[in-house]
Amino acid sequence: MSLKDTHFSYHEGHDEGKGKTAASFIEHTEKRQLLVLSGEQSDCLNHALTITQNLDCLNLQNLKKANDFLGQEFDAVIFNTFDGFNPNALGAITGTIRAGGFLLLLTPNHWGKESKKESLFLTRFQSLLNLSIDVHFLDLSDKPNALSIPPKISICDTYASPDQQLAVKAIKKVVSGHRRRPLVITADRGRGKSASLGIACAQLLQNGLSNIIVTAPSKKTTDVIFQHIEAIYPEASIHFYSPDELLQQKPSAELLLIDEASAIPLPLLESFVTHYSRVVFATTLHGYEGSGQGFTLKFFKTLDALAPDWKHCELKTPIRYAENDPLENFVFKSLLLNSEPAKDNLVKNIKRSDCTVQTVDKASLIENENLLRQLFGLLVSAHYQTKPSDLMMLLDDESLSIHAIISPQQDIVAVALKIKEGGLEEELATHIFQGKRRIKGHLVAQALSANAGIEMAPCLIGERVNRIAVHPQLQNTGLGNYLLKSLYEQSNADYLSTSFGANNSLINFWKQAGFTAVYLGMKRDASSGAHSVIMLKGINESGKKLVNDVQLRFSKNFVPLLSEPFKMLEADIAFSLLINMKVATTSHLSKPEKQEIIAFAKHQRGYENTLYSLWKLTCNSLPAKASHLDDIDKKILLHKVLQKKSWKNVVKLLELTGKKEALLLLRESIAKLDPY
Repeated sequence: MSLKDTHFSYHEGHDEGKGKTAASFIEHTEKRQLLVLSGEQSDCLNHALTITQNLDCLNLQNLKKANDFLGQEFDAVIFNTFDGFNPNALGAITGTIRAGGFLLLLTPNHWGKESKKESLFLTRFQSLLNLSIDVHFLDLSDKPNALSIPPKISICDTYASPDQQLAVKAIKKVVSGHRRRPLVITADRGRGKSASLGIACAQLLQNGLSNIIVTAPSKKTTDVIFQHIEAIYPEASIHFYSPDELLQQKPSAELLLIDEASAIPLPLLESFVTHYSRVVFATTLHGYEGSGQGFTLKFFKTLDALAPDWKHCELKTPIRYAENDPLENFVFKSLLLNSEPAKDNLVKNIKRSDCTVQTVDKASLIENENLLRQLFGLLVSAHYQTKPSDLMMLLDDESLSIHAIISPQQDIVAVALKIKEGGLEEELATHIFQGKRRIKGHLVAQALSANAGIEMAPCLIGERVNRIAVHPQLQNTGLGNYLLKSLYEQSNADYLSTSFGANNSLINFWKQAGFTAVYLGMKRDASSGAHSVIMLKGINESGKKLVNDVQLRFSKNFVPLLSEPFKMLEADIAFSLLINMKVATTSHLSKPEKQEIIAFAKHQRGYENTLYSLWKLTCNSLPAKASHLDDIDKKILLHKVLQKKSWKNVVKLLELTGKKEALLLLRESIAKLDPY
């Protein structure tokens, strides 16, 4: 597909009726504009630099650095796509352009056709460019005259909008009002959400508050917050913790601020709600870094249960530019930032028996905008870290296939994305195992070799379920399992796999679908605070043997690892995995060891003098008997015996009165393991 032939021309003396001059749409509007320059890279860039010479213009050549400019403001941005298109960068950088400004999109003449395979993502994007009445195509043969922009309106007040003032007031109310009434702030990008957090922070510190903690997926995310704090109250002292650090250390705080909460897993947010009495959650509803739609669907229900008096504040007014902005509207549409699943009333009475499972043709998908919006909206609703780059991968990645459950009315009610992995040569598999090579893609196939220790695992064919989503109205009806069963029955691979940030509910979902946990990442993800778990389901004999081999290794290694890399692993996750274990992890108890354990459980033998025997008993017994223990038994056996935490930490974690009560509880729990 080529770009539009009818180009927007802005040179002086352009005939009336053939197109608008630059002055005609600049002088009479504060709407931001999208200008497209197509041709040779040097010609496009020189033209763009010439017409923006009088503007504060960002020449963004490296699209990967778009995030470095968040929080700044420009009259114009030159967005160069000659080295590749980055949808996340487009979503990020457009928020920095002020009212009346310009995004100059530089593209090759035959955009998306530089390789043998045409990009479906770019085909759709170009079609939207061509169809939009708000997109202007510049003719490079015209004389380049400098663009101008309306004067910037100086805002003297502290607040950039009435919405922002209300948000700051609501944040301060969290501190002064009743405890256990968390606040959720939602907004589209460019509404001053992070600035509101910074302004409120500074004012609270000026008024005597001394201990405020800020957390976010990354420190970079909070730059705007800290900029506003410093501008108002330079001597302020604010502590930043990553979600992982906050989870582990749980420092005291008078107020906890969580920015871009939708990029943090729900289990972590739940723990913050439980631990901290005054919390503010802020998130972008439709952002380049992930959507807050799925977040609000799930998290609002969580808050209803944990803190029913929680409050919600939404910022709607754009700060840098006018409402109903053409550039924002185009970016939202082209990147599907505001996509949603099928309407509830269309699917709520759907029966599984009336639906069909289909492999979705990608080429047809870009011709059906409604179906594409439904599909991507469904992914967004279920996986709130879904980004615009996921849309590009969905359409362009040849190893990825789309499988959907379709209703009789042709609405998508469930979807799974599947990625083909493995099939590598033995020599390459050996190099991966030895740590000499790491290739792009093949996430699970390589992890099974390099991390889980099965050298030839990458030689087998695997299909990784990258995403699975069920319409919110139809969840807990078995559709997810039904779709996975269909993938299993239709697959020609050796095994199916999945990898995700471990939490108890997800592990149990995949276990119910017949998958086995075979590996847990040693380190937590810095932003999510979760360990990644890999689960497999063998299809043929080779695949089933692989699952058995890697699960056997996992069973032997997991319990010893609980005392070091998994020392802080949550009890519910640990036991979800332990119940899956098939073998004892250490040798059988000797008669003297059994006598020691009985003396500890029934009498007053000391813990330290019996430590090794207790460890062996717990290792051997838990896989088989974990489901018969009370939660408190599981936790003290895990925290003290397997993770080897101090008595002080055990008492704190289990909310006991002291070491004496903890020791008595441990004796009772050991007795339940039947050491006789």
